[in-house]
Amino acid sequence: MTSTQQAAASSSSSKWPSAAPSDGQQMVLSISAGNSHLNWATHEIQGSTTKGGTTPHNDFGPSLFWRTPHITDEDMKDNPASVLSRMIPDDPHNYIFGDTANEGNNTATEEMAQDQSLKRPVEKISIYVVSTNSDQLTKLQKVFAAIPSNFVILESDDFFTKSQGRYDGMGTDRLATVTGAAQQHGHPALVFDGGTATTYTATNSTGHILGGGIGPGIQCKLQSLSNDTDALPAINAAEVISKVEETVASGKPMATFANNTKDAMLIDVFQEFAGKGRNVIQQWMTSAYPNPSNNDKKNNGSLKSGEKKYNSKRIVFVTGGDGDILEKLLHPKHGGLIEAPEGGLVANNDADAAPQYEVHLNKHLIHYGIAAVLGVKVEERQMMAKFSTDSHINKRVAKVFDTETDDGDNVFRGTVVEEIMLRGVGKTYSIRYDDGDSEDVTARDLYDMIGLFQKCGEKPFPKAKRPKKDEKKAPDFPMKKAPPKKQPNGGKVPAAKKAKKAIDIIKETVQSDPASFVNKRVAKDFDGECFFGTITLYDDKESPPFWHVVYDDGDEEDYASRDLIKALKHYKKHGNDDKKRNA
Repeated sequence: MTSTQQAAASSSSSKWPSAAPSDGQQMVLSISAGNSHLNWATHEIQGSTTKGGTTPHNDFGPSLFWRTPHITDEDMKDNPASVLSRMIPDDPHNYIFGDTANEGNNTATEEMAQDQSLKRPVEKISIYVVSTNSDQLTKLQKVFAAIPSNFVILESDDFFTKSQGRYDGMGTDRLATVTGAAQQHGHPALVFDGGTATTYTATNSTGHILGGGIGPGIQCKLQSLSNDTDALPAINAAEVISKVEETVASGKPMATFANNTKDAMLIDVFQEFAGKGRNVIQQWMTSAYPNPSNNDKKNNGSLKSGEKKYNSKRIVFVTGGDGDILEKLLHPKHGGLIEAPEGGLVANNDADAAPQYEVHLNKHLIHYGIAAVLGVKVEERQMMAKFSTDSHINKRVAKVFDTETDDGDNVFRGTVVEEIMLRGVGKTYSIRYDDGDSEDVTARDLYDMIGLFQKCGEKPFPKAKRPKKDEKKAPDFPMKKAPPKKQPNGGKVPAAKKAKKAIDIIKETVQSDPASFVNKRVAKDFDGECFFGTITLYDDKESPPFWHVVYDDGDEEDYASRDLIKALKHYKKHGNDDKKRNA
């Protein structure tokens, strides 16, 4: 990567709110990197233009979709800007590189992208990626490194948290599609995704994930039959599509009792998907709509302000490369593709019965899911920007710790005692709990803690026995508790030269590059004895960031910003006694 590329591009897993589109950004891209193709979309941000730029309305609905083959190793031998230029249509191409065709130049370059970026209100274009293909993800990162960009890899927690039913290892693509379904018609949601693997994922009426299933896709099943047997023929994707189109056009469904080998293989696969799909839908309706008559009254009219969508029509979404086939198999009479028995579940507008569910085909649900996340994250960023401008000193907060207490109340109350502004991080807040413990938190954490206190209020019981510090749950960022306190040796610490005023230390800390403190010496008091150490690492992968300290006796500890300031102040006072400094 050239120095120009390094300056132009940034790539990371999602870090909110900084990863959200900036005010004034006119277009962002989303990409789904799957096992067979790359699926792309543009999101043109709608907003009002003001003196300060464009203020988005938090509507990131995708406006243009296209699909490309995977990026090959041969492609990567070319200039990355040229590779990108070949993969995107005119609108995003002109946004990134300028109108090269009108300028008589059909070859896009990094320099063109740099020049065009200077003409935009926000120079870097944001790219949001959901990937199940690590090789393509790496290639995409290298391609977008050639232009001014923010390359953001979306993670599972961006769509659903564990408290919302997400389990470890649940595919980000599945979570994105069900988010997209909810964005379209609300919860409960059910999505069938037909690709290399066929999955289904469901939520209940509150948006909690019920779970789902994973199995081989249509082509995977057919390939398995061919590869694992001697007599069965191969049936490629083109043959499957041709057979489906021919059957539907003829008006004569494929017979259950086939009279040739290829039809026998296809009818069995189709029957399996049709039967499984209807069973899944039936189970979903039973679980997600326990009181159908009451639920159907929700959202029958227009939505009120702040009201969430409710899927009263029981819309089932189908997406993915084989979505067209799955949609037909779930329709009334299996969409005319295979023979259908009389009775059973009723979908859509069957002339003879009221519909029990509807089937909608949408091959771009992932992009709608990404749009939903971006809308939420921009709203949070705007909210937190306002929250961070206010002072919160002396405000009461509350936080739940996983610890046993005598009265059974594990909500610990505290007070905001200090606000510290860190360059590149923003404000962090020092909390002193009523039991004497303390920690530093981010603005996002503080917002939640103030909200919990407003809900819980002051402790209603007599003062409980203070739990041991070791029993408290660790904070969300990796600030470790101090190592076991050392016993004093009884000697008196000699006086050092007069330290700087506290305000000078704080000013030096917040205005300096956080990484510049690596290798600096610090000091800390443990039960009256001063111990010296060295800062060995600055880590900003978590929020708030932390500095890792190794003491001269081998103990280790992580500092938050407030700890760093204290340790620097203590070293200024006692630094003359540091043997390593005087060596």
